[in-house]
Amino acid sequence: MNRSRLILIALLASVAINLVFVGGISYRASSIQERGPRPFPPNIGWVVRDLSEERRAELEPLLESSYDEIRPLRQQMFTAQRRVNDLMASASLDTEALEQAFADLREAGERYQQLSHQQTIVLLRELTEAERLVARQFVQRRGPRGSEGRDGRPEFIPGGPPGGPGRLPFPDAPAPAPALPGNPDQ
Repeated sequence: MNRSRLILIALLASVAINLVFVGGISYRASSIQERGPRPFPPNIGWVVRDLSEERRAELEPLLESSYDEIRPLRQQMFTAQRRVNDLMASASLDTEALEQAFADLREAGERYQQLSHQQTIVLLRELTEAERLVARQFVQRRGPRGSEGRDGRPEFIPGGPPGGPGRLPFPDAPAPAPALPGNPDQ
């Protein structure tokens, strides 16, 4: 092969590799960006997520009635959020309409939150002490059992149980000072 042909092959290989990297980075960037509207608060199904299949089946009628009752409030929140988004993205900023839309969103969120809290109390009354402990562990873990961070280790959970992942063994113990590079005192 002559020299110009080798340079051409090397150039094409370099372009191909760069396209792969640019495509991968573009895909990653697009998948990180928002995938639709911001998430709304979850329904009360999290309370029973870690319970046995049989127990969840027993509580299903209560959960279904809760879903039916709260569904219209969730829809009101979605609608109010969509209105806020539309007004913020409009070419001409109508501050009065935006203020009203934010007020409507706060009101819808407050109604949703109040009903959600009431439903959570009703559901927790139906659970045994051990089942309530499982629900509390879910909240402290902020996810289902086995939830792990990107690095494969248990996810860091601010406010998690003492001694749990990312937590000190004693709740009142002061946090250790972070080590600074090149500091021999630490």
